[in-house]
Amino acid sequence: MNLSGFYRAFEERFYAPRSVIKTLRMQYLPYISELAKIYPGAATFDLGCGRGEWLELMQAQGFKPFGVDLDAGMLSACQELGLSVAKGDAIAYLQSLEDQSQAVISAFHVVEHIEFEQLQTLVFEALRVLKPGGLLIMETPNPENIEVATRNFYLDPTHQRPVTPMLLGFLPEFHGFARVATVRLQEKSDIHTREDIKLTDVLTAVSPDYAVVAQKSASAEILNLFSEVFSKRRGVDLHNLANRFDHRLDDFMSAHHETRKAVDHLRADTENADHQLRAEINRAEHQLRKEIDAIRSEIGNLNQNLAAALQENADLRRSISWRITAPLRGAVSFLRSPGSYTMAKVLQYPELSDKINRVILKFPGLHEKLRSAAIQNGWSPEVHWSEEKTDAPASIADISPRAQAIHASLVQEIAKLKS
Repeated sequence: MNLSGFYRAFEERFYAPRSVIKTLRMQYLPYISELAKIYPGAATFDLGCGRGEWLELMQAQGFKPFGVDLDAGMLSACQELGLSVAKGDAIAYLQSLEDQSQAVISAFHVVEHIEFEQLQTLVFEALRVLKPGGLLIMETPNPENIEVATRNFYLDPTHQRPVTPMLLGFLPEFHGFARVATVRLQEKSDIHTREDIKLTDVLTAVSPDYAVVAQKSASAEILNLFSEVFSKRRGVDLHNLANRFDHRLDDFMSAHHETRKAVDHLRADTENADHQLRAEINRAEHQLRKEIDAIRSEIGNLNQNLAAALQENADLRRSISWRITAPLRGAVSFLRSPGSYTMAKVLQYPELSDKINRVILKFPGLHEKLRSAAIQNGWSPEVHWSEEKTDAPASIADISPRAQAIHASLVQEIAKLKS
């Protein structure tokens, strides 16, 4: 089976392009820049140098970098660029270096490929070969990122096991380095300021890589030059992101609780209003029924009264007195009707008025009623009633009994009209 060039092809397929990796490695320049001033032109050693991105940066900083890798395919990329590299076991090469001969020892994505005993050897030997104030840089996939720890890490078949930040940070301390910084890397920039942290972010947005940067003891003057860069906290860890998610969830649940309370209050208010409205409707319906019943009763009474009035009217019209008083009712109706206008016009003619007067004088009561109506309506100045003697009887006793009865009925009706 021919595996020649497999790892280089694998990295080209699944890892970022060389230009991107080179840009990412520039994140370490704040640690390196002061060291380049202290040890200009010093040697540096890169374990598992791969395609040589870091070697190029070290060369640009004025160092003399050297790299070792087991994969010939990877080394060919370095050789094409004229970088100083060799094929072999990087830890064995590290053990061969002289004490305090290197300014920087670096191992980018190496520690996850080796056994733990080899890792301890790497840290121990790095402390020996570094110059005072020199730096050990070890970068590896971050198992705090759940997606990395459970999926992406195992994409590379040469990976042994994930190494946690706590373990990798403890090793340099244990072996005697002066100070250690854990630098989390490659997270999305907006994750630092976003407030809408989701569960997906907790699983995938923690810094996918991290590095342990350890510095060898040196004079206080040298160490002080690196105090600021070592004090900065970088990247996003799982604990921080999970806490941010919990806070957002708490805020959400609190808001949800308040919303539920408001909804419950609104529902209670609505139910109370509904009960009150139904009670008002029931009271209104009851009152309306009572009023309808009263109206129906009143209508029934009116119908009874109307029937009685109609019966009484029919009885009255069939009575003798109704027929006897018909002339008087006609005269009264005449006075109350638009015929009064006609009477006013007729009375403007003296001869016609005298003829009518002679007839009316036979009925003194009717005569007086017509005269009063004329006065009330302003006709009296124009009316000249004749007082001459007529053929009327001298007294009531001189008329027939039937006429006397009619006269008495008329007097009663006129009295009613006056009242």
